[in-house]
Amino acid sequence: MEVAMSIGIIAFAFVALFALIPTGLSTFRESIDTSNETWILQNMNSMVQTTDFRQIPELDYSKSKEIYYFDEEGKRTDTENFQATDEAIKRARLYAVKLLVEDLVQPGSNEDQETPHGKRVLAIFAPYQNPKAMSDFGSISNAESLASLPPNTVVRSRSFLVARMDSELD
Repeated sequence: MEVAMSIGIIAFAFVALFALIPTGLSTFRESIDTSNETWILQNMNSMVQTTDFRQIPELDYSKSKEIYYFDEEGKRTDTENFQATDEAIKRARLYAVKLLVEDLVQPGSNEDQETPHGKRVLAIFAPYQNPKAMSDFGSISNAESLASLPPNTVVRSRSFLVARMDSELD
């Protein structure tokens, strides 16, 4: 009787534990994605920071049509305009990223008063192997189109600011 009761308690506990496995795996996947987004954002920020300030607007997706692809470690594999010829590299793509570049507006000023020595860069992330996410990702061409994304999308955006650090004036 005691053995049967012990087995029943253990079985009940295992059912509860097995029910937590999908939640744990989902949380684990989200944390990996968040970590990789951080690495990717650092990569994109480094690329923008080393670009001549006058050329930064050319990185905007509407002008360059460039999409950057990254692997499971957040390392760049190739880009849309310079695709890898090796199929193994193409299969390693897990994230797609495009950049949107906007002029900065001085806080508290009229919306038409731009800051001449700063830009806001938005990095748009999508899981490359998710067809719905890539469909949403494809619909983004500027910052305003971000607002039209469905509320349940897995496409994410992060932004950073770039300031001109030289003494040259346009």
